[in-house]
Amino acid sequence: MNSEPRRLYHLALRELHAARGAEFAPSLGWSLPMHYGDPAAEYDAIRTRAAVLDRSHHSRFIVTGTDAMEVLKAVFAGHVDELEEGRAMRTVALDAEGVIRDVVLIARTGGIAYLVTGEPTQRFESLARMQAAVAADWDAALSDRTENTCLIGITGPAAGDVARTQLSEAFPVRMQLLHCAMFEFHGFRTLAMRTSDTGEDGFELMVAPAVAQHVIETLVAAGVPLAGHLAQEVARVEACVPAFVPDLETGLTPAEADLDVLLGIPGGHAHRILSALLVEGDPLDAGTRLTADGEPAGDVRSCLHSPGLNATIALGMIESRHALPGRELRAGAAAAHVVAKPFLRRRAAP
Repeated sequence: MNSEPRRLYHLALRELHAARGAEFAPSLGWSLPMHYGDPAAEYDAIRTRAAVLDRSHHSRFIVTGTDAMEVLKAVFAGHVDELEEGRAMRTVALDAEGVIRDVVLIARTGGIAYLVTGEPTQRFESLARMQAAVAADWDAALSDRTENTCLIGITGPAAGDVARTQLSEAFPVRMQLLHCAMFEFHGFRTLAMRTSDTGEDGFELMVAPAVAQHVIETLVAAGVPLAGHLAQEVARVEACVPAFVPDLETGLTPAEADLDVLLGIPGGHAHRILSALLVEGDPLDAGTRLTADGEPAGDVRSCLHSPGLNATIALGMIESRHALPGRELRAGAAAAHVVAKPFLRRRAAP
């Protein structure tokens, strides 16, 4: 299946971001705000207090009906049928060979209503998989909400306090990790999910564009800065959270992606594993070959400079026998050391 959209998509709130000084660049099929003038400060906000993120490039599908669960079970791995109302779970879509084709969050927002959010590049493939899973006599409806809603994130150690004090006293801040709930923001019913892929506490809000703009303006006016894609990527890699592009697109099983135990799903073969690397020198391109004693050992995937560690960090696909922490590999002339995951751990309780 073709997972890449052919056109370049734009965020619904592009004008708002531009007015805030955003520098845009194409990424993952979308024109995204890379930063707002100071990516290091945006990263620091994520790690020390809170930042607001526009994550609307991630796919969003509403699945409803008495057979909605059957559709999800047919497409996604794990115990989807055990998902209770008000709960959410992370899982993956697998192809016939057991290779990951999407990484998603499924939230059960009602008795027979579910929200599925996934990787930007896999939007059309996952939609096609769900559509193909609907039998002729099933009661199931699919709606792609990616372009007519927004997904706004609040992340950082103070994310809960910021959400409660700036958005609404009714904000469900005591909601546990991987739970979801509705609350009212200035008269609008808003879905909140407690989840984050930055390594910090966080919430994601699915709202209409006009409401999303109001949320962002409210938070920014209260001193919560916007953080662009660059800062988000640094935080993601520090937390060792894989993205489909560039980490999983080469075709990984859950065991190879090191997600099988975390997600509670069958792993499949594991001849290699997605590992954490400290790299000497400047960031390397995805696909850079890694060697061990002169022999091929894998390749680099996500790689960037971490201001928090003042080091170049990476996720790399490494043959299992070379993936133990402490192993030194080579990436051309540069040394790359396998280390334990993650690089940084959450410093605030959910």
